[in-house]
Order: sequence, then C-alpha cells, then structure tokens
Amino acid sequence: MRNARFGWVVFYALAATVGCRSSSPDWNGTWKLNTSKSSFQGPVFTISISADGEYSWDDGSSSFTFRCDGKDRPIEKNRTRACVKSSATVLDLTQKENGIKTRTNHWELSGDGKVLTATATEFPPSGPVIVSQVVASRVSGSNDFAGRWRDPSYLQQHADLTLRLDSQTLHISYPSAGQYFDAPLDGVDAAMHGPHAPEGVTYSVRLVGRHEISILTKRNGKPLTQGSLELSDDGRDITESWWNPAHSADKGTFVYDRK
Repeated sequence: MRNARFGWVVFYALAATVGCRSSSPDWNGTWKLNTSKSSFQGPVFTISISADGEYSWDDGSSSFTFRCDGKDRPIEKNRTRACVKSSATVLDLTQKENGIKTRTNHWELSGDGKVLTATATEFPPSGPVIVSQVVASRVSGSNDFAGRWRDPSYLQQHADLTLRLDSQTLHISYPSAGQYFDAPLDGVDAAMHGPHAPEGVTYSVRLVGRHEISILTKRNGKPLTQGSLELSDDGRDITESWWNPAHSADKGTFVYDRK
C-alpha cells in the first residue's frame, strides 16, 4: 500500500511538472507592435573610418570593413566586395559571388550631414530583384559618414509579429520584413530566413513555462543577446525583451497587442 501511494505521488509530481512546462494556446496568432508601451526606438549602428582610410560598419549583430579604392577585395566563400566613393556624400558598395554581382549598397548623406539614406539591392539567382531602404538619423559624429546612426526602419519591419507554438517548435515571422525562423524548443540553434536576414546570427529557444519563452541570440556561435517572450495572463499582449548578458540593466522592450 505504501509503495502504491508513493507511486501516485510521483505520478502527480511529474504531471504537475509537465503541466508547468506545457505551452498556452494563447501564444498563437498575429500581434501588432504598440510603440507607446515599448521602450526601444530603433537600433543604432556605427560607421567609423580609420586613419589610413578603412571603413568599419557595426550594428551590434553584424559587422564588416572595407576600403573605397574600387578594388574587388575577397571577404569569404568566394565572395568579394568593392567600394567606390564618387563624392564626399556618396559611396557605392558592390558584392559579388564567384564574380557575379549579388548585392549593391548605395549610401548618400544629406547636405547637412544629418541624414544617411542607404539603399540595398539584392540580385538573387532566381526571382525578382529585391530593393530596401533605410533612412537613418545621425546620433553622433559630424565628419563624413563616420558616427552613430539610428535606424527607424527596424520598427516598421517589426510592426507585425506572427507566432505559432506547438510542443516542439516556435515559429516567428515578421511579415513586413519577410523574415522568419523555426526554432526547436530544445535549444538547438536556428537561423533567420528571408531578405536581408543577418548572416551568422542564430536563435536558440527554450520553454520556461506556459507564459514565458527564453531566447538566446548568437553571432557566429557566440552569445550576443539574452531575451524572453512573456505572454500576459489574459493572453492579450506579448512582451519581448532582450539585453546584453554583460549589461543586463540595459534592456530593450517591444510590447505586441493581439490583433
């Protein structure tokens, strides 16, 4: 009898544990960004120019360097990048793979140097040409393209969120950006897909409870940001938070309301 009682205790304990870790069906659906409740006003990227003329671009999740000498310089995987600076306010980047043009970037500064318009054009092997544009405002700096710039287009691209969660996988997509990822709930890294998806960036996901999901973002296998998705008790909104593991007090937050 004692053994039987013990067995039931174990059974109920396991059932309670599984129940706590199971997901709520309220996650599934389409959500709209509520900017008034959010604390993130758009990412900031940095352009710097060394004393010998090398440019460096870094947005925190990806970075690259280049020289504006018109030469096709190797980068990786049979790819090259060339830069031509036609004036103090205009430069063009051309990326090729196996000698074939795959992407161009046209950067242009406003007359007062306070606005940077960056137009990216992708040439996929099949399908139509893809064009996107960022109009960034200067945060700091006053010399040439060098300085810190804020990109408001990130908010537009993440204005809508589609989420689907089952017992094995989290699916997230941003329709305005055409990007999505499908991440297993066992923490295996998953890449973002779609136009201008960041190279080398992956997402690993774990279910913390019925109303919380943990997301670790990595770049080239190294932790970049720790984050979470939290579903409100009434199922009416989702709060997405992220922070640098080394600076957890500096947190960005998006709040999405159910459509």
